[in-house]
Amino acid sequence: MLTVDNILIEEQNNKITNLYFEKNTYKYYSMLLMKAYSQLEAYLAGQLFEFDLPLYLKGTDFQMSVWKEMMNIPYGKTLTYKQLAEKKNSKAVRAVGNACGKNPIPIIVPCHRVVGFNSIGGYSSGLNIKKELINIEKIKY
Repeated sequence: MLTVDNILIEEQNNKITNLYFEKNTYKYYSMLLMKAYSQLEAYLAGQLFEFDLPLYLKGTDFQMSVWKEMMNIPYGKTLTYKQLAEKKNSKAVRAVGNACGKNPIPIIVPCHRVVGFNSIGGYSSGLNIKKELINIEKIKY
């Protein structure tokens, strides 16, 4: 079961920069990390539907545009990789998938809400985690 103890969040200059699915080995050194873990805990309990955290995302212009579009996918809803590409006026479905895989702040930037046409698609941290996140949001797949 996914808990905040299995998630490591990093910050720099008072903005969230990375989220990893690995053991959290240090305590919260800032108000921002305390807020981030509190929101994450509420999300994992099915009690938070939208994060309110300052983020610092770094990537190519295309990746940034995909990540921004992913943040517009509402809680409990999905888009296919193709639909997301179409929102970018692109046919580069594979590039959208690659951008999803390079997302440095999963969950908060909800790449788990992007699915394949007839499957849940992939997930850089493993399909078990994606399935768990989808189940938290009661998404049918």
